[in-house]
Amino acid sequence: MRILLLGASGYVGGALWSEWSARHTVVGTCASRPVPGLVPLDLRDQEALRRLLDQGFDLVVHAAGLVDLSDAERQPELARQLNAASVATLRDAVRGTGTRILLLSTDNVFDGTAETYTEGDERAPVNAYGHSKCAAEDALIGADALIGEDTLVREDAFAGADTLAGADGRLAGGHLVVRIPLVYGRSPIADRFMARFDGPRTPARTDLVCAPVYLPWLPGALEELWDRSGLLHLGGAQVVTRYELMTRIRDALALPTEVVPVSGDDPLPAPRRPARLVLRSVHHGLLGPGLDTALGDMVRGGPAGRP
Repeated sequence: MRILLLGASGYVGGALWSEWSARHTVVGTCASRPVPGLVPLDLRDQEALRRLLDQGFDLVVHAAGLVDLSDAERQPELARQLNAASVATLRDAVRGTGTRILLLSTDNVFDGTAETYTEGDERAPVNAYGHSKCAAEDALIGADALIGEDTLVREDAFAGADTLAGADGRLAGGHLVVRIPLVYGRSPIADRFMARFDGPRTPARTDLVCAPVYLPWLPGALEELWDRSGLLHLGGAQVVTRYELMTRIRDALALPTEVVPVSGDDPLPAPRRPARLVLRSVHHGLLGPGLDTALGDMVRGGPAGRP
């Protein structure tokens, strides 16, 4: 398969690039920081993006954009341009070509008040990042296709990539949105998560609950799902607080960093963070490995394997 991977220089994108390049022809992009083997691209440059798409791809994976919640809160218009406007440009550029788009979205489209979230739950973002990702989802497959129990998922390959409808007649489009939660583990290019342990102390919230996904597991899981269309969730098997996750990693790897328990959002204009984000799917049974499996893999320094 010939894949265009937007954001291959990022934390998640770097892992996707490393894994998929062994089995597919992958053209990856980077932003401001040059990376050997990757194509520089500013997502706001619509003409450059269209020229890149002219090379012809079976699948475009959008793993790029402004992902830091604080940065997005300070620069909501930039978040909109990078996270949402670029998706609209992509969709327009591939219309009628048969090229599929897989957009990585986020659990931050929810407000964190429910025990779990499945694909049919209503979105209610509480921060600028979540709002920008809602706009990105709408740009790709439409707001109407993202609401209700009949949220469409097609398991067959695309038939024109623009004319798929659900059982209730609502147009969902032939592309795929996959929402993912907090991701942890090592990444080959931008190891943003593990960088939190570089200093003598790192804060971790005791009041934020998640079902995090182990990064080396993610490329195989997405590969299992990318022939579907509509909306899917991916989540980890284990539900933990941010503080529990960070202390378990610190202890497993015998790192000297002190993990400092904290609670409560910082004062405005810092972003609000949803208190409980546990993603589950009604359309598939994939769950990321539990912490014991993932941490054992990190200690050994190898990938956790395909789902």
